[in-house]
Amino acid sequence: MARKQRPNIKGYNPEYTTNFGTSRESAGTFAPESPKPAEPVKTAPEPAPAPKKPEPETDTVSDSKPKGDKPVRRREEKAHEPEAPKTPKTDSEKRETRLDAAVKVDQGKKLDALEGQGIAARDVIVLAGRRATARFELKAKYIEKPEADRLPMREGYHTTKRLPAKVLDDLREKHDPLRLQSDSAMVRGQFEPVFWTCLDEVIKELREKKG
Repeated sequence: MARKQRPNIKGYNPEYTTNFGTSRESAGTFAPESPKPAEPVKTAPEPAPAPKKPEPETDTVSDSKPKGDKPVRRREEKAHEPEAPKTPKTDSEKRETRLDAAVKVDQGKKLDALEGQGIAARDVIVLAGRRATARFELKAKYIEKPEADRLPMREGYHTTKRLPAKVLDDLREKHDPLRLQSDSAMVRGQFEPVFWTCLDEVIKELREKKG
């Protein structure tokens, strides 16, 4: 039986070529296929923000009212402004005036004697002071405070009475033009002698009752 002859391949077909080397050689010869870069994931575009509606403009009213400019008067205008005429005081106008009167030393001794009989000296002074206040009438004549030996004023009598304002002003205009003294000082010279007279009367009346 005749042997088959090997076919003589002369042509080159790359599809039929192979490498018959060892596995190591083949592993070293052929590099592993590099992975293809992943395609970037396309993200959906963010929706554009809706345009804001313009807020309606409102006029804000301030609570505080604007202060108006105060008119400034010039000094020249003030200087030429006529002064209001002073209304003259009538005879019926009266002014509350303080009345003061001291107790004389000799009267103080008589009061001490009454206290020994059970009558308080303070009560006698008040009784005489009320009588003198009711009796006192201011005159348009200045009288200086009389000279006398007086006890301290804290032991005297003090009250108030409405006196004619016109008479008071006339007294001060003539005898105290600088207005250095009070109304009380201007009338003390008239009131104190009246009080002394009334105090002597009350002391006498009480002594007679006790006697």
